Amino acid sequence: MTYKINIKKQAQKFIDKQDKKQQIRIYTAIYNLPNGDIKLLKGYQTKYRLRVGEYRIIFEWVQNEILITVTDADNRGDIYKKY
Repeated sequence: MTYKINIKKQAQKFIDKQDKKQQIRIYTAIYNLPNGDIKLLKGYQTKYRLRVGEYRIIFEWVQNEILITVTDADNRGDIYKKY
């Protein structure tokens, strides 16, 4: 099944600040969703995290829809403080 990927501005800004090699690695992982190292965030029904090395990508995914929305991206130590 093919999913439409929507990346929010906040996540886009973080990814664009990384060096080119990391950007490619992160974008590759995002566009391979829902495959990868993903886990459901505790306390949420549709928010998941994707692990890409030391980075974490937070996204919303409703199982029966074809849309995945990337809402946030940050370093491992900082991302969970927001959730």
